[in-house]
Amino acid sequence: MSIEKQISVNTHYTRSTNLNRDSKSEAITKAYIPTSRALRTLDQVSESLSQDEAPRAWSLVGPYGSGKSTFAVFAANLLGYKKEAATQAAYDVLDNATVETGDRYRSLTEGGGGYCTVLMTGSPAPLGKSLLIAMNESVQQIWSKRKGKNPDVIEMLDWEATSSSETSVAETIEVIKDVQDALAKIGYAGLLIVLDELGKFLEYEARHYGANEIYLLQELAEHAYSKHKTKLTLMVMMHQSIDQYARGLGESLKNEWAKVQGRFENIPFIESTEQTLRIVAAAVHHDLTSAEAKKINKLSSQLATLLSKEKAFSSGMDKKVATEIFSNCYPLHPVSALLLPILCQKVAQNERTLFSYLGSKETHGFLDSVKRCEKVGDWIYPWEIFEYFIRNQPASISDHYTHRRWAEVLTALERVGDVEEHVERLLKAIGLLNIVGGHGGLKASQAILEHCLENSGDVKRAIGELSSKSVIQYRKFSSEYRIWQGSDFDLEMRLMQERDKLGRFSVADKLNERHSILQIVARKYTIQSGTLRYFLPVFLDRVSIDLLKRLSHEPRIIFFLSESKEDEQLFKSKLLGKFSEQDILVLVPNGEQTREIIKEVLALEQVEHTSQELNTDPVALREFRDTYEVALAEEETVLSSILEAPQHNLWFWKEERLKINTKRELQEALSHVLNNVYHATPIFRNELINRDKTSAQANSARNKLIAALVDHQDEEDLGIEKFPAEKSIYRAVLKATGLHYKNSNETWKLAKIEDLQQGSDPYNLLPLWIRIDQFFAETEAVPCSLVELTKELFAPPYGVKEGLLPLLYSVVILAHSDELAITEDDVYVPYITFAHLERFIKRPDKFKVQLVKIEGVNREIIMEYSKALFSDGNQRSMLEIAKPIAKFIDDLPAYTKQTDSLKVSTRAVRDAFKLSKSPVKLLLEDLPKALGVKLIEVTDLSVLLTDALRELKYAHQEMVQQMVEVVGQSVSVKGKDLKSVREAISSRSYGLENYTVDEQGLKGFIVRIHREQSDNVVWFDNLLMFIGGRPSIKWTDANRVAAEYKLTSLMKKMRDLEKLRISFDGYKDGGQQVDADVYLLKSTKVGAAENDQVIVVDKDMRVAAAGIKKQLLDVIEGEKVNKELMLAALAEVVDDILFERNTKEPAGDSDKSKKMISVSGKGK
Repeated sequence: MSIEKQISVNTHYTRSTNLNRDSKSEAITKAYIPTSRALRTLDQVSESLSQDEAPRAWSLVGPYGSGKSTFAVFAANLLGYKKEAATQAAYDVLDNATVETGDRYRSLTEGGGGYCTVLMTGSPAPLGKSLLIAMNESVQQIWSKRKGKNPDVIEMLDWEATSSSETSVAETIEVIKDVQDALAKIGYAGLLIVLDELGKFLEYEARHYGANEIYLLQELAEHAYSKHKTKLTLMVMMHQSIDQYARGLGESLKNEWAKVQGRFENIPFIESTEQTLRIVAAAVHHDLTSAEAKKINKLSSQLATLLSKEKAFSSGMDKKVATEIFSNCYPLHPVSALLLPILCQKVAQNERTLFSYLGSKETHGFLDSVKRCEKVGDWIYPWEIFEYFIRNQPASISDHYTHRRWAEVLTALERVGDVEEHVERLLKAIGLLNIVGGHGGLKASQAILEHCLENSGDVKRAIGELSSKSVIQYRKFSSEYRIWQGSDFDLEMRLMQERDKLGRFSVADKLNERHSILQIVARKYTIQSGTLRYFLPVFLDRVSIDLLKRLSHEPRIIFFLSESKEDEQLFKSKLLGKFSEQDILVLVPNGEQTREIIKEVLALEQVEHTSQELNTDPVALREFRDTYEVALAEEETVLSSILEAPQHNLWFWKEERLKINTKRELQEALSHVLNNVYHATPIFRNELINRDKTSAQANSARNKLIAALVDHQDEEDLGIEKFPAEKSIYRAVLKATGLHYKNSNETWKLAKIEDLQQGSDPYNLLPLWIRIDQFFAETEAVPCSLVELTKELFAPPYGVKEGLLPLLYSVVILAHSDELAITEDDVYVPYITFAHLERFIKRPDKFKVQLVKIEGVNREIIMEYSKALFSDGNQRSMLEIAKPIAKFIDDLPAYTKQTDSLKVSTRAVRDAFKLSKSPVKLLLEDLPKALGVKLIEVTDLSVLLTDALRELKYAHQEMVQQMVEVVGQSVSVKGKDLKSVREAISSRSYGLENYTVDEQGLKGFIVRIHREQSDNVVWFDNLLMFIGGRPSIKWTDANRVAAEYKLTSLMKKMRDLEKLRISFDGYKDGGQQVDADVYLLKSTKVGAAENDQVIVVDKDMRVAAAGIKKQLLDVIEGEKVNKELMLAALAEVVDDILFERNTKEPAGDSDKSKKMISVSGKGK
């Protein structure tokens, strides 16, 4: 069950009043309740209107929801045309309150058409233009009902209101005067201008220095004082005074705003609690039975008695009145009812007022809470008011004291943690009473708190728990519970100290450090050109004016923050005309306001860095964060307004004033500047590659596209299948632009400048290609790096993006490959491969280009080269000659590239290519010099070059044949027939691998000899690789010498092993293996023939020789000779025996030769 069907709210009271919508509403007017404050204000206004010269500018200042707008509608209707229904309703309502005031208002419009009423609601826009528009609408309504020609001022007003041009303050006042004159002629008593929510206009003015709205207000107020038959009356409504909106402005501006405030009669529009609750009572309708009404009246009386005893009522409200009001405000609990008016004065906002609460169905709104009241007698307690107004309240509460209490309450709720529901609800009630604070006896006393929850027992238990947790504390001197502050941190004092420390600083430097404005993209230019371009924002002020570089690689918008007339002169004398055409200069006149806002932000940041209390004090931390958030929002607002409202700044380009009044015009100007600066930029519509910082995906796609350019430039779509990323780049950059096209022969090719010149150049390629072509022409004398050209192409007027240029260079280099000579690290590159281009992208400084042409005496030399290389008798270009020779040299085996076994002239030809820095120098100087040919006697050049190239071609093959001959000699094969040599060595070495354990040497060699391989050349290459440790084509001369020595050694070892095998096989008994050792005893000495002998030592001989062996060892050991002497003696003996046995002749004079014993092998 719920009482929601018994409680309703009159919507006339719950919806906010809109001047334009409700100005003529009879219902709204009839529902108006003139409070004592409203009646006093009406009396004050009527008194001024009855005099010829008197102040007639009023500012009604009151919190949101205090009835200012409704009062303004009511007052406007009182001054309206008497026959209108809303005006008659206003008279009736006022007569019920006070006939005297009603009669006074009737007299003000007696005998005329009343007042022409101009109603406006504030918005973030210029006040002057809004006023003219609103006035035009009101005036047009009047004259549209009249016959005859309209006065000239009506046409003028219409033009001023609809024109996009600015209207000065003086011009606006003149128009108003003319309108007053025109109204006087048709009997109107006055002109009433009502500005609701003036604060929005003032906030706009505060953010847009130079809008002059504040001066318009001043002029209007002063003009309203003037005598006129049709009096001007000005009524503005705000929720705070004018000077409050000047916070954050510089001191001079604050003073100006204070002067304007003084021109208005300030009327605090704050009703008493009793008056406000009477309106609430009028808004809430009950459908209760008599018994239910008596019950509510009784409960209200009891609570009114308690609250009266606690002195919780405001002055003028007694127990009887309170009982009546509480009964009529049911189901609002009396404490809730008393809190609401005071609370809304402190924390109400545009969308959360007392009356929006009454009509709200959102969570904890009045109508939502009514649903939860199950029976008559249930109340809406203070904790629900807290939930609606405080829990979701933004941090931007202007009053410091209220904000501090708000922060304490929310921090306490966070600190208390997980508690029972009634504990949390009581804490919210205490917090609400603390926030309201200091209103007599309306405080968190024990007696009042006992009625803030449904069960008083829950209240006592909750107080005990909250006190034990030190969340609340009881203050005896005031007899109330307060949320424990736990904070002695004075944020305002710390801020003041940090502001003073900052002193006079450069606002511009601070803004630049903070990167306060992001890059400003020129959207139209970017869309049309396909190239993303933006302006870098840079701030300057009088302190930093001489520090900024005059030239920049990027377009800039330089914002000069002016704080005075002197600064404006400085801007004109020191900045205008002193920067490059890439820069736009902006005079920003709100420098002083910006300084104050930035000072606040910097001071707060210093407080954060220097105040350790913030780490331990949650209340102080919350207060700091809220304040900092507001300061950052103000910083964002003032900075964003520079671009959002460009008309308040002065924009210059090349000393020319730019007409910029809107964001659209700003974008048009940015694109206009870039179109002029980058007039030679080609159009490439691909965002993936047409940018300075490309992604890994874009780089990969670009590299694949370049690889396709190298290998498939004669194919459609470069042979790229499907639709990978590189294909989208290809189609946008190469195919769409015609850089890769199909010629008349149906062949796909890359375009040169002459191809581009044949079309209309819709993609603006020609300026870039012409410059590249000029650069190539400049390289004809001396090769040049593309690095210098790159710098030029990055800069205006070309502005090619870093991601795109490597691709364009690749296209140009490949398209001109027949006339461009490329060197890498000063070495000529005859044929460009993808690997070259890939290295070029990474290190362009290592590459140079040169345009190659044949002229004059050089033709005869080129003809000689053509004879040497080609047999068709046609003359070739330098590159057609240099490229095949260079490729021939580059493809030579590594052995040939370094060997010294060639003729001197051949080596010179080879080395000329290794050291060549350009084909021109190579062909015209280096090669003739290498061949010993003078430039004036070139007839032998072709013959000598042919001989040299032939020797180079067969150098490796000749070395291999020499190695074949070495092997052949070892196996008694004469000549260099590889097949015969292979057959002989294979036959001689068959099975020998079983007689040696030398895995890496002899055995490995023998195994490779017998490896099956059908091709003899491949077979021998494998042998040479084993011997040399690498392929023979990579040998050096040292490798060749070492390999030849090793081959000779291995062949000798193989012959020795063959002797061992023959002797061992011949000793076998009936084919059976016997127990015997086979030795090859060898003696070699300088100047004598080698002697050797195979000795088989079987079992019997081993026994017989044992005695002799022992005797020899005994003699040697007995003589105590060293090992060298012992070996020398044994060498002499062995050599004598072997020599005698082999030759049957005397040993000869053996002491003159060095001898050695060699045991070549042993077998079992």
